Amino acid sequence: MTKSFQKLQQFRNNVYQLLGAAKDATFELMDAVLLTRKAYSFAELSLSPVFRRKWCSLYEALDECRPKSKKLRKLYFQEIPAWCVLTLREPQRGRSAKINV
Repeated sequence: MTKSFQKLQQFRNNVYQLLGAAKDATFELMDAVLLTRKAYSFAELSLSPVFRRKWCSLYEALDECRPKSKKLRKLYFQEIPAWCVLTLREPQRGRSAKINV
């Protein structure tokens, strides 16, 4: 197994642990969203090969999942390369701030 693959696998495991209830369905829903090019309805995501559950599990995932948002954000930010600069914009006020990560 390559080092990059191991790092990806560890990242996915860490994300999975932070999802809360219905984490299996939520994790598969995230994969379906990322891998489905054209989904014209929410139920169409259930047809994705990576979503191995019944279509009603999509709704269960959204209804019951209470992810640990702050910890997930921290995990995501840790994966952003050090040379990357993010620009965050406040939608209502139009102000922006650069963040060096």
